[in-house]
Amino acid sequence: MAGKQTRRMASAAGAFLKRYRKQHGLTQEQLASDLNIEPRTLRAYENGERSLHDINELYRIADRLGVEPEQLGVVGRLHPPRSPQDIEELLTHAWSLVEAARLYEARAVIEHLTQSLSRQITGEQPELLRALARSYHTAGYIVSLATRAPSSQEALIYYRNLEEVARLLRDDTLLAIALTYQGDLHRRLGHLEQATLYLEAARDTTPQADQAARGNALQLLARTYLRRGEVARFETAMRQAEELAPVGFDPSSSTHGCYSLGTVYEEYGRSYADMGQPVKAMEFLQRAETHLPSTPHWRLLVETAKMLALIKGNEFEAGITLALALVEEIRRCGTLRYLDRLYLANRFLKEQEQRIGKASAALNEALLLEGAPDY
Repeated sequence: MAGKQTRRMASAAGAFLKRYRKQHGLTQEQLASDLNIEPRTLRAYENGERSLHDINELYRIADRLGVEPEQLGVVGRLHPPRSPQDIEELLTHAWSLVEAARLYEARAVIEHLTQSLSRQITGEQPELLRALARSYHTAGYIVSLATRAPSSQEALIYYRNLEEVARLLRDDTLLAIALTYQGDLHRRLGHLEQATLYLEAARDTTPQADQAARGNALQLLARTYLRRGEVARFETAMRQAEELAPVGFDPSSSTHGCYSLGTVYEEYGRSYADMGQPVKAMEFLQRAETHLPSTPHWRLLVETAKMLALIKGNEFEAGITLALALVEEIRRCGTLRYLDRLYLANRFLKEQEQRIGKASAALNEALLLEGAPDY
């Protein structure tokens, strides 16, 4: 009986891996890299040439893919507790999927991990609580990237949970991150007063937060000030964020590289585009491109900002060409947050069309629709 179950698990696992790879458009080399195994090993699993019946390995693979172990043929067994090292490896894997702009997979991995951890941790074990807090941070960030603004409540839940654990641990860095992103999500929802309260609390009530968490709070606070029309406060907060920003990109920082000189420059660029200064905007976006990694995630961030700067600078043909190239890529990658930028661009174009239409109608009326000779 045990032998039949083992063969069933091996067969189910290999078949599932093959289906998963095709569903996500991955080569055997890419999926093998995701699973930290050799391509020839994956090939053997898929072809049924090698058995996959080690329970711990099956659970590890399930975690790396963010799927239930049952899909790999494991039934009637409890998941062994994850060690802090196991958790850290999965968090690193989730962030690597973000860098590759593979948001559908990243979301599956982190939500599967977070749900499992919330069941595993039953007491106040500081090391595991910190791991849970980092998973909430990662989940909040990934879900916010994978959703449009109206769905921001989904990410807010994770950051509220992060705030609760951060206060329990009395960790100012984690608390600053939780308050900062709650504030930014309220901004996305249009709750500017609430956004300001959270972001100013992140700035003012977490004195022991590390430099990355403090700078990130200032950068996102500046964004909210600009949405409120408080340009002087925007400039002050941005200047402070720029002074704190590390020159290099550090994925091991508390913000996982989401705050750096490159992100500050991108914020400047997008903000100056909003303020009707397209030349200055493009200058900062060029700097951002130089300082940020050339991964799909950061490239999409800068390219969507450039698209907005072009369109708001009345470079319609170039901006629309870029927008059309981006829309399919964004949907394919799952970075749906960036669709909001495309909708903003489209709204701006419609407003311009209406304004020009009204001006044309007024001129037509003044000319009484008479034909004009070629001057």
